[in-house]
This record gives sequence, C-alpha cells and structure tokens, in this order.
Amino acid sequence: MRTHTSPVQVRAMERLKPPFRAIVPGKVFRNESTDASHEHTFHQMEGLCIGKDVSVGHLIGAMKTLLRGIFGREIEIRLRPGYFPFVEPGFELDARCPFCKDGCSVCKRSTWIELLPCGMVHPNVLKAGGIDPEQWTGFAFGLGLSRLVMLRHGIDDVRMLLSGDLRFLEQF
Repeated sequence: MRTHTSPVQVRAMERLKPPFRAIVPGKVFRNESTDASHEHTFHQMEGLCIGKDVSVGHLIGAMKTLLRGIFGREIEIRLRPGYFPFVEPGFELDARCPFCKDGCSVCKRSTWIELLPCGMVHPNVLKAGGIDPEQWTGFAFGLGLSRLVMLRHGIDDVRMLLSGDLRFLEQF
C-alpha cells in the first residue's frame, strides 16, 4: 500500500529518453485522521517533465495551465516552500478556498487549500534514473484527484466521495 506515486518517477526515467513528459495515476493510502479535506484513501496523479533548461517558471506555467483547464477559469494560487524527498526546491501549491472568505472546515481557517506538492526534480533522482543532471532538469508534482473533484464541484467534505451514499453520488 503506497503513500504516494513519486517512485514512478525513476521508473519513467529508466524507460524513457529525455526530453519527455509522463503522467501516472494511482491509488494511494495514508495513515491519518480524516476530516473535511483529508481522506485515508485517494487517487493521485503524478506528473513529471524532463527537458533542457526546465525551470520553476515552467512548473508554475504548467500548473496554472492544468488548473485553468480543470476549472475553466483562472484560480488564485500561491507557492510556498515545502519539503519532499524527490525534489529540490520543493513547494506546496495552494489554491484560494472557494467555500469561504474567512476560513472554514475545509481550509482550516486559513482561506487556502493545499492542492499539490511539486518541485524541481532532485539531481540525485535524475542520476538514479540514468539521466545526467548536468544536461537535463525537470519538475514533478503529485495531485490529489479527490481534492480537485471537491473544489471543482463545490463539495465541502471530501469524505462524501467514498461514503457510498447514493443520494450524494447520483448527483454526478
């Protein structure tokens, strides 16, 4: 039972030659308390882009394009430092909470919702995948699909998605 899809990065690097892009969906499991914005089981989508001179600017542009495509409009985002073992530097990309103006049970009173961890692929990860970090750079991200569904459809409690409540599920 994996906790994230990040190990797929090295498998993609071993099989593909740069430049390349990869998207890998997968089911993941967490040992944590559930609440309105956290569930113990969810689907994650790992993204990886390796190329020449790929920068944080490319990462931000790709994430804004992805989110614009999903939501059909620009959404307010922020990038803040975050630690993840496969990227350096690492970031948390947050979106402005669509459910409130002053804080709620979803955003924990902060008005921001953690949407996706991301960052520049660590040079050691590139080496482990057989890619020369002197020639190639890249970015990676892990996106919780349940949280996207929650935000896109105005669902204020992610636990509803796995509840089995047909009255809820038949809306979709």
